[in-house]
Parts: sequence; C-alpha cells; structure tokens
Amino acid sequence: MNQPFGARGGARPSRRRLTQTAAAVATGLGLVLAVTSPAHAALPGADSHLTRAPYLTDLTTTSVQVNWGTTTQSKGSVRYGPLGNCSAFTVTSGNSGYPMTVNGVTEYRNSVTVGGLSAGTAYCYRVYTGGSAPVDLLGTLATPGFTTLEPVGSTRPFSFAVLGDWGDTTNSGVDDGSVNVNQADVLSQLGRSGVRFAVSAGDVAYQGGSQTNYGDLNQTGIDVSAVFGPQYWAQPGMSVPMFAVSGNHGQNSTYLLNWPTAAVATASGGTYAMVGYPSIDGTSPGSYPTAYYAVATGGVRIYMLDAAWGNSNTGTATGGTCGSHCAIYQVDHDAHWTVSSAEYQWLASDLAAHRGGVKMAVFHFPLRSDDATEPDDNYLSVSAGPSSLESLLHDNGVDLVFNGHAHDYQRNTAPPGGVISYVTGGGGAKATPVRGGTGCSATDAYAVGWSYSKAKGSACGAAPVPTSDAQVYHFLQVTVDGSTVTVTPTDSLGRTFDVRTYDFSQ
Repeated sequence: MNQPFGARGGARPSRRRLTQTAAAVATGLGLVLAVTSPAHAALPGADSHLTRAPYLTDLTTTSVQVNWGTTTQSKGSVRYGPLGNCSAFTVTSGNSGYPMTVNGVTEYRNSVTVGGLSAGTAYCYRVYTGGSAPVDLLGTLATPGFTTLEPVGSTRPFSFAVLGDWGDTTNSGVDDGSVNVNQADVLSQLGRSGVRFAVSAGDVAYQGGSQTNYGDLNQTGIDVSAVFGPQYWAQPGMSVPMFAVSGNHGQNSTYLLNWPTAAVATASGGTYAMVGYPSIDGTSPGSYPTAYYAVATGGVRIYMLDAAWGNSNTGTATGGTCGSHCAIYQVDHDAHWTVSSAEYQWLASDLAAHRGGVKMAVFHFPLRSDDATEPDDNYLSVSAGPSSLESLLHDNGVDLVFNGHAHDYQRNTAPPGGVISYVTGGGGAKATPVRGGTGCSATDAYAVGWSYSKAKGSACGAAPVPTSDAQVYHFLQVTVDGSTVTVTPTDSLGRTFDVRTYDFSQ
C-alpha cells in the first residue's frame, strides 16, 4: 500500500514558513546565511555595489572559482581562509570586471580563482571591490563558506544535489514576473540540505539563457532575474558550488560565462568552450556551447555530458517515428553521439581509463520519460543499439544516470543492457504532466507530474497522484558512502519521497 505523498518527510510544513525562514545553514560548516522572504528587493545587508551575490563554480580538491557582479568596474578580490581565520589570505583578479548587460543596465562580472586549498577541507571567504579603499561587498551578511572535494580514493561520506530545468519566473503556471514560489522553495531546501556541491541537468535561465534571464539582485519582471534574484540562487550559491551541463534552452556563450568550469574540464581532458559545428542534418553551421568533463571526488566519478541541441536549428531532421518534437534528439545524436564524434571518443577513452568505483552521468535529454511532450530519447537509449550512449555507459560500469528536459520527476529501472535513470526536471520551470495510467512505461517505477490546464496531478508506478504542484517541484540529494548511494528526492516543501538506496559494490 502506498504511503501518502511525502510521508517520510513528516508533517507538512507551512510554505510561508519555508520561504520566509530567517536563516539557512551553509554546507556542513555551521555558518549561517541570511535568507530573505521571497520579495523582489536587493539582498538585505549586502553593499549596494553588489549586483550578483557571490556564487561558486569549478570546485576541485585544491581550488574554487568565486564569481559575483558589481555596479562598478575594478579588479575584485577575495579574502579567504580556514574556518576561524577567514581573512588569512587575499587573491585579487588580474583583470577588471567584465562588462555585461542585464535588462539594459551595464554591470560587471567578476571572477577569481582561489587556489592552494586542501582536499576535503572547509573554508570561508568574503568578496571585495578593488582599489585603495576596498569595499566589503557582503556588508553585514554573515561569512559564507564551502568545502573542497574529497581526494580521489577517500571513503568519507558526502552528498551532492541534482536539479534540472530551473531559472524561471513562471509561478504556478503564470509568467507575470512575480516570485516563482515553488522554485524559491526548492532552492531554499537545497541550500539548507548540507550538500557539498550541486549539478544542474540543463536548461537554466528561461526563456533563452540571456544575462537578463539570469538577472541580478535588483531588477525584476517577466523572465528577469530568474537565477540570480535574491530569492533564488543568490542564497545557496554562496556556499554550494555548481557544475552544469547545457540544455536545449540557452544555447549561447552566456552559459559558459556564468558557470566557468575550466579547471575540472582541463583536468579530465574534457571540453568547456564554444565549438563550431558544420551543417548536420541540414542545420545551419554555427558555434555552440559545448561542455563535457568528469568530476572526480572520493570513490565517485561523475560524467557531465553534452546531450542537448537548440530548438531553432534542426534543419531537415524529422525525429523519426517520435515525430518533429524529437528532431532535436536526432541532431544532438548526430552532432555528439556517433561513435566517431569527439565527445563519444572522449567518454569512451575516459571510461576505459577509470575502471572500478562508482560512476554516474548527468545530461539533459532523457533516456526514458513518460512526459508526452518530452518523451524518451531513443537516439541515446539502449534501444538504439550497442553503440548508443546508454550502451556505452552500461558496458563501462556507470551505475546511475540523471536527466532533465521533462518538467517532472521520474525514476526508471534499468532495461536489459541499460542503466537506472532519473528524470529530475522539477527545479522551477513550469511543471508538466506524466502520461499516467496505461500510458506509463514498464520501466517507470515512480513518476509525478502536474497539469496546469487541468489543475491536477498525474502519476506512474508506485507514486500516489500529487494533490498540489508543490509536490512535483524538487531536487535530488545524492549521498555517497563508499559503494552505497542513497538518492533522496525532496520536494519544494521539504518532504522526501521515493527514497532509494543502492549498493554498487557488486
């Protein structure tokens, strides 16, 4: 008999209480960051020069990249150190802030790499303007912190978050520029979860991934400040470093600029750059963001893969039997996943060089999905044959796959020759239904979705039908303890559901 949805999470908390809670605990450090109510306003306590709260990318065992936005241009600096001595060291950017335009306003993107760190160690930091009289941009805000990656081979447990399809001002199906309460709640829950880092499964900053869509702490409106608004990534981003892959939205250089990950990509021999593509399936030649690399921490290797293509350039692709809405699947396959493609060759080589241990993969297009508008990608799944991406992953010991694209939650059992996979597209974009009932696939063990046009939920497998859209918006907390991995889906109100523990020692 099914438990009520989210029963493992205990009593249902108040949405108002969760979105207006006064504090969030930074990742495993005991440091407290102020959490504002979801109202459009600059980040209370921060200096007025700050337009994007500091956020972290490119985390390694020995370094992290600190990024932020300002109203004025200077060579910004970061003061940092171990817990208890947060100003022990200072590193200053070699370049002045890079100009960017956010909703018609010129701002400056700052980025500083903090290096010389120790693996698996907690640090704290603050960001400053440059010049002879540097300004503490965090003002009266508490000092944030982060923890570096575990050294390869470490058995110390850690957890990370997975979410997809977020950065949207659409609130409960209506995009009027008001606060997306479900997204704000998801990111608030993620920020207080204690995860070491987060991975994004593609499609960030709707509708087109522009700097205006990403936004800042001050500006508001339809599709404005959907990521770096004060109620969204501004909070968890100060202490939870992000690794990201691309999606079909935001196929432009802004994705690479806003989530710089050069150190990890270089260390794993991957790619993180704008790459020129010839005409493929009749498409127009063009340059597109291309990112694939591996994150190695403890006994885990996480493959961040480029399995996406933009909707506007599909040429003569038909999508095969799936139809025109799968044309992007076809072009993605032919651009990235033929056996002779650069990404396929890199992945095959890296998998062969790293036998054993727990392996996971993150990419946008879903291997299996019971969303009628974002269905299975049969160009990547095992159904495409022995040279498919899924076959390559299965044959080389990849244990779990995390996908986005469909704006719902779905856990899939592995078909013969395939891999256990999750669809985690409930990060904040407008939720969509799953087929439900007889439309559910045999491998769909648990799925939930929501229809705004019908104002009701849908479900597959062992899942009860959701009674509100808040039960569909979610992130995954993935906890690694040796060869044991626990995946804990957590909805926007903090309730956990469909918790699964896997033993990958065999």
